[in-house]
Amino acid sequence: MSENIVRYIEGDSVVHRLDPRAKIIFVFLFIASTLVASNLFEVLLLLLLSIGFYSLARLPLRKTLPTWKFIFLIVVFLSFLNLFVLTLLYPKEGHTLLQAGPIKVTYENLISSITPVVRLLSIASVTLTLVFTTPPNLYAPAFGQMGLPYKAAYVVELSFRYIPEMIGELRKTLEAQMARGYRPSGGNNPLGRVLRVIPLILPVTLSAALNVYDIADAMELRGFGASGCHTWYRQLRMRRRDYLLIAIGSLVFVSMLLTRTVFSR
Repeated sequence: MSENIVRYIEGDSVVHRLDPRAKIIFVFLFIASTLVASNLFEVLLLLLLSIGFYSLARLPLRKTLPTWKFIFLIVVFLSFLNLFVLTLLYPKEGHTLLQAGPIKVTYENLISSITPVVRLLSIASVTLTLVFTTPPNLYAPAFGQMGLPYKAAYVVELSFRYIPEMIGELRKTLEAQMARGYRPSGGNNPLGRVLRVIPLILPVTLSAALNVYDIADAMELRGFGASGCHTWYRQLRMRRRDYLLIAIGSLVFVSMLLTRTVFSR
């Protein structure tokens, strides 16, 4: 189990140097745009924009490949499931592409199943760009200086820190069990990897619960939540490129909203 899944990757790209607040606002605007987009052409345009944003981060493939493998596995599974459900429960009349007994795949069903897949890939690209290029210790200052209560801001930061630690704990538990004679079965295929993790769910869950209590005790000993929010140690400053990114996200959202509400009539 790789620890590079959903983890900050150091770099010096233009995306790394952006203010985390600008990236967070852009991601929220982009996700809203993908939800507003109504057809495959609009979603494809958003996918191209997300790929361009991801490319600007100049992230090394060897460090991001485990995450993309996991995402593509989920996307492929959901796409086939979506197409299967559409062809059986909600068949649409139109040009038939494939027919096998009662199952008939039409062009309209295919488009209806591809659109949410492209939407998911678009959202995944911009979200992973945010996670890969933003240090975990900047989430709390970013959300706090955006007006979010500091307790909620620290909850968000701890959640981003907890995901890679959970994956690392899973790997350590697997290695410890193998040192005690446990031999994982199932091969290297995706299903085999899932079956390999099942016996580790209970020990990893107990270890994660203990870690949560340790973090809570440490924060309580330091007086977290005893009074109002103190001044932030890291003061963030927006620059011209940050406002430009927010403007691009706002323009995309407004364009998709106008296309959905005005030009579609």
